Amino acid sequence: MRTTLTLEDSVADGLKRLQRRHPERTFKDLVNTTLKAGLAAEGEEIRVPFKIRALNNARPKEGLNFDCINELISQVEGDFHK
Repeated sequence: MRTTLTLEDSVADGLKRLQRRHPERTFKDLVNTTLKAGLAAEGEEIRVPFKIRALNNARPKEGLNFDCINELISQVEGDFHK
């Protein structure tokens, strides 16, 4: 999410000090990390989005029919399919 924040001078100064101590990190990363720490201190749960990455050469097994889900499950699960 992109937004505009108005920071108090003391907060901006603290973030700038953090950035001087961690020059490899972006200002955006420092703001997000600091906000997450503050939310965690207040008891808020920070959820990380779940992502599945496909392999570059991943292809479906030949002969599987994706048009009929029950048939596909039966083919994949074999005797275990109910």
